[in-house]
Amino acid sequence: MSSSLSPIFYLFLIPSGALHQKAQHLLAKDEASEGSHPPEVIKHQRTGPKHPTYSIPTSEWPTVVHRVIEQKESLRTVATAYGVSHETIRRIVLFTYQQCGQQDTGTIPTSEAR
Repeated sequence: MSSSLSPIFYLFLIPSGALHQKAQHLLAKDEASEGSHPPEVIKHQRTGPKHPTYSIPTSEWPTVVHRVIEQKESLRTVATAYGVSHETIRRIVLFTYQQCGQQDTGTIPTSEAR
């Protein structure tokens, strides 16, 4: 044997060794299954609903803002009720604040939105 082989690799070269026999068994099994049928195609599934809601209708925005700001519901609670992410609710609240800020000179602090 050559001294360049790793201490583990030589175990694959000994025909009576357990690793060599296991490797031969796996190779034979793999060759036998190649001709029988093609490999299965695995379809990846997304979690969540089949047709997710990507937004909340503009007509519902005042209700969303009311629930978050005045009723002090968490973003995640409101998001679950509408079937959207909490980030969607956060964006709606911030957009509403920006619109109020442009119409009035006074702005609503963003700490209340959280």
